[in-house]
Amino acid sequence: MAHQPPRPPDPLFVLRGSKDAVNCVKFYPSTHTEKGRLLSGSGCGEVRVWNLESRRTETVLDGHDGKSVLWVQPISNGQIISQGRDGNILTWDIGEGRRDVTTRLPSNALTFCKCDICNQGSPLVAAPGQDSEVCIIDLKSETVICGLKADKDIKKFGMPMCVKFIDESRLLIGYEAGQVALWDTSARTMLDNKQLHSEAVMCLDYSTSSKRGVSGSADDKLMCWTVSEAGLTLSAESTLTNPGISDVCIRQDDKIVASAGWDSRIRLFGWKKLKPLAVLSYHRQTIHTVDFSPPLQEFDSAQILAAGSKDKHISLWSVYNPS
Repeated sequence: MAHQPPRPPDPLFVLRGSKDAVNCVKFYPSTHTEKGRLLSGSGCGEVRVWNLESRRTETVLDGHDGKSVLWVQPISNGQIISQGRDGNILTWDIGEGRRDVTTRLPSNALTFCKCDICNQGSPLVAAPGQDSEVCIIDLKSETVICGLKADKDIKKFGMPMCVKFIDESRLLIGYEAGQVALWDTSARTMLDNKQLHSEAVMCLDYSTSSKRGVSGSADDKLMCWTVSEAGLTLSAESTLTNPGISDVCIRQDDKIVASAGWDSRIRLFGWKKLKPLAVLSYHRQTIHTVDFSPPLQEFDSAQILAAGSKDKHISLWSVYNPS
């Protein structure tokens, strides 16, 4: 009898209650006194804080005038940041039951490019600006430090579609025409760029420990590449059954990368060579976002995968956990 591969698992559980498509999810770090939580942003403008022990919404934040929330991240204990298509980036104080907007920064762009944050030293935010520019904002002083824009004599890149900090002085930008570019934010200089995709680059993630990044696109390729003083070098690729990746996330142990598919599937790959490992099926519509948790005490120190979908549901999975 031929060996049958193990059946992919079902979700641990599913979070229901979002009023619109779930565009972004991010695990909120546990503390000694608090259990793990999950942040989500939806198409109706709500940011939700989910309690993973009760599996219910703990707090609803509504500050983006009903416009889609594209990105949400923790900054520090009790503080989070969100980006909406109302053109605003908001910081929130949610400690001890508060729901206060503490900062409102205009992003001057209504694209679908998500922000990113670098929390080394004074927090820096990379945000889409006008005319295909990416702005670096010092969150503490609420000032724009610089703008990054491809020179006119370089091949047309189109709009920035996604951004990812490597550190406080280096930023990766994925562009509409399929390039991934490495920028020196201090010198405001593009250090290198590679045409990695035939369609718009929709998502990026980067591992500091392995010095490797991964990009997904509207095409059918998942690309892995290294970052060195020489620039960007392609190291592995995987061809998908169906085109379109909304998001990618590398697990903290550098063993697994997850992708969010337009075909409503979550795909898991080995990080070393992008070897396909599993296809997770639950959602009925496009998956917009994926995120791996740190080890969570309420799940026996397992690292949990969360996925948010256009179908308004968030699925949580325990997959290939380190023994």
